[in-house]
Amino acid sequence: MVAIPVLVAVFGPAFEALAPKERQVPFGPSTWSPFGTDRLGRDVLAAALDGGHTLLLVTALTVLCAYVIGFSAGMAAAVAPRRWLEDLLMRPLDVLLCLPSLLIIMVAAVRSNGSAVAIAAAVGLALIAPIARFVRMAARDVVHGPVMDALRMQGESRRYRYGRYAVRELARPIAADVGVRIGAAVYFLASANFLGLGFDTTSTDWAVAVAANKDGLAIAPWSVLVPGGLIVLLVLGLNLLWDDLLADPRRIATNDAVRAARHG
Repeated sequence: MVAIPVLVAVFGPAFEALAPKERQVPFGPSTWSPFGTDRLGRDVLAAALDGGHTLLLVTALTVLCAYVIGFSAGMAAAVAPRRWLEDLLMRPLDVLLCLPSLLIIMVAAVRSNGSAVAIAAAVGLALIAPIARFVRMAARDVVHGPVMDALRMQGESRRYRYGRYAVRELARPIAADVGVRIGAAVYFLASANFLGLGFDTTSTDWAVAVAANKDGLAIAPWSVLVPGGLIVLLVLGLNLLWDDLLADPRRIATNDAVRAARHG
């Protein structure tokens, strides 16, 4: 499920170049693929092949930047030696957390005349607060727990306590949260493009294509189902893949043993 939209987004532009460039009848049959044409007379498959790379690239960069900032803020709050310092770091983020994410994106779009960079920055800003709170919650029990106190009393270096023990304990929950934030970023970016806040309405972006062609759903369903299906495959596939990669090894071993017993 993940491979299909990712391969389409990465290698699609190379195949899209093979499609005919002349426009055809809107919402009609196409001479290049069985999926017909969109409202502008472009081949639906060709448009889908060209419309995914921007979404994937912007999503990856947005989540990366948001996580660098949110992780740093959350860890700084978790290791803060004084409660007032922790509050100083987290209370502004709590205010940001109260603001609806789509409202932040809409304000950024209006103030920047629909700049894709500004919208991506707004999506990242909306992700920073929940990331920081999650990291603080996950790290606080680790850095202030009995194991960390024992390592400190044994004279272990700060590099070992935080560079090895804390990283090992936080790796799984942080990795799980990254998967959640990727799905959220795709949702926010797709929503912004669907509402016409991001790319131009003639863009081949998958979310823009869904919004632009929705009026022709009854007569040309593939113009909506192809780009919309790729978005669904990407988000749903990422969630299932993350669940599988981060599953408890004991649960996996138990399930394998049950399957082996059934086949045996």
